Amino acid sequence: MSRWIAPFVLFGLVAGAQAASAPRPTGEAKLQAMLKGYTVGATTSCVPLAPSMESTKIEGIGMVYKRGRTLYVNRFDRGCPSLDSFKSIVTRTPSTQLCRGDIARVVDFITGIEGGSCVFGDFTAYQKAK
Repeated sequence: MSRWIAPFVLFGLVAGAQAASAPRPTGEAKLQAMLKGYTVGATTSCVPLAPSMESTKIEGIGMVYKRGRTLYVNRFDRGCPSLDSFKSIVTRTPSTQLCRGDIARVVDFITGIEGGSCVFGDFTAYQKAK
């Protein structure tokens, strides 16, 4: 019976190694996929924060905030290399807006350990095509 188990174990190891070596999409590729069907709009230095806004991190690059049919893309000044799939950002703002120059602390969401910070740049609006 063991001679039949060995091929299946070997197959599982090979399949797992192939899946692990498959390239993950870069932050830029993820962002471009999100922007499909959207048209670039105006750039602004601040966006109002609202409970209805959804946010998505773009690893190493920045954040995307969605409200209705509009995406607000923020590329952190000088990028954000410490922002990866196991980290999140924490912001503190003195107002109801998120603005260029605000600081995002990068925190490991499993351990809670802070691992750097990133600075917000301008926000570019993208409108969903009708």
